Amino acid sequence: MRSLRSTVKEKFRQHILIPLTESHAPIGEAALGSAVGMFMGMTPTVGVQMWMVLSTWLVFKYVLRVRFDLMIGTAMVWLSNPVTMGPLYYGFLVTGAWFFKLIGTGEVMLSYTDFSERLAAIDGSATLSLQEKFMEGVHFLIFELGYPMVIGSLFWATPLAILSYYFTYKYLRLYRMKKAANLGLSYEAWREKFEKKS
Repeated sequence: MRSLRSTVKEKFRQHILIPLTESHAPIGEAALGSAVGMFMGMTPTVGVQMWMVLSTWLVFKYVLRVRFDLMIGTAMVWLSNPVTMGPLYYGFLVTGAWFFKLIGTGEVMLSYTDFSERLAAIDGSATLSLQEKFMEGVHFLIFELGYPMVIGSLFWATPLAILSYYFTYKYLRLYRMKKAANLGLSYEAWREKFEKKS
């Protein structure tokens, strides 16, 4: 049986590295796609992140006249997924609570025990129907914890998007230079032959 580490490594290679290295988009477009995908992936919106990347791509392309690689953008959102959602959301909540405490607007419940006990109480309630449990859970996560979670996510999404742009640009440039050298081409000749024109 494969270890968790090798499974995660393979998924990362399959869903992040392969779309990145097989893209023929100009490096700037690929890096911007990576940054947009990382930003959307680091928001508490699992389930609609790919739609958010698509909407952003449409606005960038048709309104702002700026292009980015949609495939790379959608690949990057998979860094947050149903498996990583719990720890990420709680991290966003803690960060948002810290920020609100720092600016003096009040305390936000943030202990993991309180968080999990509240969800367990909603789920274990004998007086609520399944639909009522769902609605109570949504109310708790979105209306009671939503604003600190969203604000907290911005403290992670913004710098990670900037770093994603930088590292994608550097990595892809080095990867393509190596690929060109293996084909006996200069980097400029490789770009002329293989890179999509904007």
